[in-house]
Amino acid sequence: MDQKKSTSWGTVAGLLVAGLVIVGFAVVTSKPFQEASHTETALNTGSGMAEEHPTEAEDEAPSKAADEKPAEAMDEKPSEVADAPPSEPAKDAASEPADEPPSKVAEADAEPAEAADAAGGGGECCKPGDMTPPLELVKQVPPGGLHNPYDWQKLKAESPEDYLVKQFRLPGCNECHGGGGGGGFCPALSQGVWFWGNTDDVLFRLIVLGSKALEEQGFVRIQWGTVKAPMPEMGHVIKTSDHVWKIISFIRSINPPGTNPPEKVIPGRMKDAAAN
Repeated sequence: MDQKKSTSWGTVAGLLVAGLVIVGFAVVTSKPFQEASHTETALNTGSGMAEEHPTEAEDEAPSKAADEKPAEAMDEKPSEVADAPPSEPAKDAASEPADEPPSKVAEADAEPAEAADAAGGGGECCKPGDMTPPLELVKQVPPGGLHNPYDWQKLKAESPEDYLVKQFRLPGCNECHGGGGGGGFCPALSQGVWFWGNTDDVLFRLIVLGSKALEEQGFVRIQWGTVKAPMPEMGHVIKTSDHVWKIISFIRSINPPGTNPPEKVIPGRMKDAAAN
């Protein structure tokens, strides 16, 4: 009887334990329990990560700010460039085109001004370092208005010994008149004899235009030497008026005392004056 009771109690206890195990397993494996467990785990994990790393929103904020900043800068740059005034070089390039020839109107306006400037406002010139082509200068200045801007004696004294003779030889004057102006198959320039006159104006025009064109402009030959060859036009060979004045200074320097102005003035003669 006692053995039967103890067996039945043991069976009941075993069944209870088994039932509890089954019920517990069922509860643990049930869906609501798993969702609750996952939620709690996620909350715990999220709180831990929140302390160590910024949230996703915080990570995105700098990147958005970084993305927005260049966009604003890009929006501002075109407006700044558009609003900025043009630079000075650009302005100069637009208002003053380089290497463009002057218009006909500008040329017409400039010619009288240049002529007046060359003539010094009173029909006379000239100035040291004048780069005007000599053929242009004789067109601009009326006869009698050309005057050497150099004092030939001072220029000779201040220049190196061979400076003026080099200026004379450079365009090839020595080929006809000799290396030092003493003559060749053309007259000597050092004899103190002047066939057309000895003023600066006459010498400049004779060298630049040649004897034939000088006569065509109304000048009269005063005397002849032993050589009858005409003086060629040198205005197309000698590039600047300044160079012509230095050649004339050389011619003055090799002539005897008393043969140059103001010691002795032989003005050029014109046809009309000679006829009267």
